[in-house]
Amino acid sequence: MPLVSDYLYRKASINKIPLGGAFELSPVCNFACKMCYVRRTPEQIAHSGKRLKDWTEWLALAEQCRAAGTLYLLLTGGEPFLYPHFRELYLALHRMGFILSINSNGTMIDRDTVEWLKTAAPSRINVTLYGASPETYARICGNADGYARATAAIRMLKEAGIPVVINASMIPENACDLEDIIAFGKGLELNTRMATYMFPPIRREAEQSDSRFTPETSAEMFLRKQRCLMDDAQYADMLRDSVQKVQQIQAQQQEDDWGSESEYMRCRAGRSSFWISWEGKMTACGMLPFPLETDPFAAPFHDCWMRLTDAVRTTPVLHECVNCEKKELCRPCVAMLYAEIGDVNHKAPYLCRLADCILEKMTSQWQTMEVENHVQNQES
Repeated sequence: MPLVSDYLYRKASINKIPLGGAFELSPVCNFACKMCYVRRTPEQIAHSGKRLKDWTEWLALAEQCRAAGTLYLLLTGGEPFLYPHFRELYLALHRMGFILSINSNGTMIDRDTVEWLKTAAPSRINVTLYGASPETYARICGNADGYARATAAIRMLKEAGIPVVINASMIPENACDLEDIIAFGKGLELNTRMATYMFPPIRREAEQSDSRFTPETSAEMFLRKQRCLMDDAQYADMLRDSVQKVQQIQAQQQEDDWGSESEYMRCRAGRSSFWISWEGKMTACGMLPFPLETDPFAAPFHDCWMRLTDAVRTTPVLHECVNCEKKELCRPCVAMLYAEIGDVNHKAPYLCRLADCILEKMTSQWQTMEVENHVQNQES
C-alpha cells in the first residue's frame, strides 16, 4: 500500500523540492566491518587534513534545507551516536520540525539512550544486524560483544515503542546466519531488510579483508532470502512471474527489434532527495559522486541543490541496460554501475553474471516445482 511519504516524494520530484536528505555526520565507527564503504579512524581523518563538521555547522545547514522544503532527515555515519554533540544536534533538528530517522549498529544504544530518545522519538531507527552470534560479529566487525549489545538495543527500542527496522548486509562471513537473522526479526515482528549485493568499497581504499559474494553465490543468497520471507505459494508465484516476465520481454524484443536508448535517473536520488557526506559534499546518493558534487557548506544550499537536481535530470544513464530483458532481476541502478566499473552507461560484468545466475536458478526451481505439482495432481 502506498504511503503518504511516497505521494509527497512524487510531488517533490515534479517540483524539484529536496524533500528528503541524509546528513552523514562522521565516518568514525566502533566496528571495522569487512564491507564498509566509508569507515575512517580519527587518525586517518587527521592524517588526511580534513575534519568533522561541527554540530552547529550542520544545524545552520539544516536551516537552509528546511527553507528549501526538506522534511525528512536521515542521520547516519559511521556510527552517528559516536558523533560529538549528537544529542544536541538531534534535539535541535527535532525542535525544527524535521521527521528524523537514524542509521546505527545499535551498540551505543543503552537503556539511558532509549529513555532519552523517548522524549523526542525518531520516526525510525534502522539497526544493522551483522550476524546471529558473537562469533559472527567477531569475524565481521572485530567486536564479539556487538551481537548482544545490538540485539538488546533492538528489543529495548521495540519495548519503548520506538519504530525500529533491522538491516542486514550479507557477505561470506555471515552467510550461514541468513535464516537466523530473518527469524530474529520475525520473532519480534519487525521488518528485516536484507542486502545480498554488496557495493565495492568505492569511498575508501580497498583492503585485503574486503568481502562480498561472487555473482553465483549472491544469486543463491538472494533466493534463500526470498524463500525465508515468503510462504510456499508466494515463492512459487515469484518464481513463475519473474521467469515469465523475462520470457515476455525477450519475445517482444525479437518482434519489435528495439534499439538501445538511454534514460535518466528515475529514483529519488537527486530528484527529491540528497546526501551530504561528512566531508561536506552533497551528491544525489551516498554511493554516487555522479553526476556532480556540490558544496552546500560554502555556497547557498538552494543553489547547490538546483545544480545537482538539474544535472541528474539531464544526464543520460544506463545506455546499455535500459532494454536488457534481465534488468528486472539484477535491477541495475546508476550507483551500482558506477561502483562496479566507474561508468554509468555500460554493462557491469558482475551484475550481468548475477542476473544470469538468478534467472538460471529461478527457472530450475520453477520447473522443478511445476513437475512436483503435476505429480501431486495426478496422484490425487
